[in-house]
Amino acid sequence: MTATASAARHRLARTFAAALVAAVALFTPATVVASAAADEPADAFALHQAALTAERQGEMTLAIESFDRACAMKLAPSCTMAGLAKLDDANGSEDLMAAARDLATGCLAGSDFACAKMGVALGQAFPGVASAEGIAAIALLQMGEDCRATPNDIACYDAAALLHAEERGGADMSAIQRYAATACNCKAYPGCLPVAALLADESDAAERASAHCLAARADGCITLLAFLLKDEERVKAPDALTILQQACAVQIGIACANLGLFYANGPTRARDDSAARRFMRAGCDGAVAQACFAFAVMHKKGIGGPVHRNRSVELVAHACDLGWAVACETLATIIGDGDASAQPDQDAPALRQRACRLGSENACGAGTSTLTSPV
Repeated sequence: MTATASAARHRLARTFAAALVAAVALFTPATVVASAAADEPADAFALHQAALTAERQGEMTLAIESFDRACAMKLAPSCTMAGLAKLDDANGSEDLMAAARDLATGCLAGSDFACAKMGVALGQAFPGVASAEGIAAIALLQMGEDCRATPNDIACYDAAALLHAEERGGADMSAIQRYAATACNCKAYPGCLPVAALLADESDAAERASAHCLAARADGCITLLAFLLKDEERVKAPDALTILQQACAVQIGIACANLGLFYANGPTRARDDSAARRFMRAGCDGAVAQACFAFAVMHKKGIGGPVHRNRSVELVAHACDLGWAVACETLATIIGDGDASAQPDQDAPALRQRACRLGSENACGAGTSTLTSPV
């Protein structure tokens, strides 16, 4: 990946916050529509909702069981929540690796929070690392170290992919060799081989991003969007838009969400509010929490379609349920300032506590204050 594309990808990681958190002030007190009931048929999201209810009631064993079941049904936010709960109570490397694997699923789906927590789990799972055996274990150690140093870095996605290599067509041996060589050059771990560190080939950045996106790796889809948003980068990835469309067509939620961002914030000649709204809905349907919040803002402001106040609040609640801290803070503001009778099982302080647990420093220090934009 070029330095320009990497920088663009880091800026993109803040795009939702910059574009959407500012819209929080648009939400004024109104009836909050309750989420799906826990006694609905046991589809993935009903299980996720049941787990959230159990978690609020302090029944963590039941919550983890339900999150695990939903995770097994490919609902990535459930994997993140299961991993977070397991990390809280982990006792030993085996528990920590189980948490890391769950968090890796959320990371691959596009959750920076899951990526960062996965890095924490990996770091705790390898104390001293003297017992690491084999190149793959050494590479995973280095990936975890690099992930913790820069949580949005490609290393997080490489680690997540390696943790799920058996499900994703095998491990990326070039990445394993590159990270292992870096680690071995720093310290002679058991299993190190005399190999020089390899640099990633910058010339095939677009090809690699395309392959990663089609394999449901969020980093690939994010990199393709970074190419599309800059004229000087777009020529390096002429098929970027097509690849994102193909990935969205097979229900890779982060690809759909990124298409929504492209049509909303891309080159002027490409902007299409109707298409942005359509793809953001597809991203939300794919369980991308940020996309649900963006879709909420579109309903509130009438971007690409009609204004629908009640639906916008439902979508904020949905984004919170899917684990996005900003949405939980926003919902806390709505409930705290208005009539919360339509959402009796939640209150503003509890929502801010959830936002804090989901990584919001603002919520951790907010007390009973309302949400303020971090940008």
